[in-house]
Amino acid sequence: MALLSSALDRYFGLFVPQLNDDGAPSLVRHTDPPAAIPCPTTGRALKVSTVESRARAICPACETTAEGGFVSFVGDLRLAYACPSCEQVVWLEGA
Repeated sequence: MALLSSALDRYFGLFVPQLNDDGAPSLVRHTDPPAAIPCPTTGRALKVSTVESRARAICPACETTAEGGFVSFVGDLRLAYACPSCEQVVWLEGA
């Protein structure tokens, strides 16, 4: 259970890691995600708008293609990408 708890902390409780059909790591939406997560720069609560899991994308940090997760926020133009390969959340500037 410690590994699962550590993974939930790593992804702010939004995603749970699992293996897809070919054995590669992927992220699925947690069944009971939090309504807000802390801003990485200010620590203030950012209200979660949408959570998409198993989103095939190239991670901006490790440049690995994987089935990670995207998070958008209410009143904030940034997105966050959760990567199952490098196991981190990468914050992306909005337009």
